Amino acid sequence: MKWQTVLMDLSLSTPLTSRLMWLDEVGSTNSDLVARVSSEEGSSWPDFSVIATDNQVAGKGRLGRDWSAPAGASLAVSVLLRPQTPAGRPLPPESLGWFGLLAGLALTRACNSVLPTGKKAMIKWPNDVLISGRKVCGVLSELVTTPDGMALVVGTGVNIALAEDQLPVPTATSLAIEGAHTSLDELLAAYLTEFSRITKVFVSAAGNVRNSGLLDQIRDECDTIGRSVRVELPSGENPVGTAIGINEEGSLVVEMANCAEPLVVSAGDVTHLRVI
Repeated sequence: MKWQTVLMDLSLSTPLTSRLMWLDEVGSTNSDLVARVSSEEGSSWPDFSVIATDNQVAGKGRLGRDWSAPAGASLAVSVLLRPQTPAGRPLPPESLGWFGLLAGLALTRACNSVLPTGKKAMIKWPNDVLISGRKVCGVLSELVTTPDGMALVVGTGVNIALAEDQLPVPTATSLAIEGAHTSLDELLAAYLTEFSRITKVFVSAAGNVRNSGLLDQIRDECDTIGRSVRVELPSGENPVGTAIGINEEGSLVVEMANCAEPLVVSAGDVTHLRVI
């Protein structure tokens, strides 16, 4: 059975989900979905259930950062995943960290499907999507305990119709600014189509990102690789080097000028530096 609670036409997106709930306004789609699947009613939210809105008033990003936009100018969507191997077993715990980058890959392709010729969205490690070096999307994944076991909630936020004077920071952009023409339903459907396909490929390979072929695809779409970067580590250090790859654990590999061994970054934030 398909579930849909909507106040707008989501005819493209609804058939792609197990359950789709559209909210006029919500604090955070991630927090709302986590609360619902953690409750006694959690079993009524099957794999690939979705909550979405164009008015998220208390969104959150990585490292506790706020994420907000004017009502109707952005799309916030959270997807529930209950991933299992083809044999019906849970995925290895180390594979769960890949879903943020997998969502980023899906978002990149969804954005590129509506962008004009000459514009290209790319992944910024670990959880953003950029167009011409400016952020248009972000991803936040959360592990959650439900009555039916562990699950993942993967939240994404996309700036769709923001004008230049509405951007939260100069390093942000929107699909409208970049010349895209799309509806919420069209973009949501493009993202859900890609994310569903990618996650099916990943779980079919039992969470092995190399065997699935997705590691190479992420590397190909990652704008961070090859760039001079500053890494903000949890320790407070801010080393500078050149990003040379993403390893099989999802860590960023950074070549350091005065070190024989590259820096492997599993947690932290990255700033792309301009070479002058």
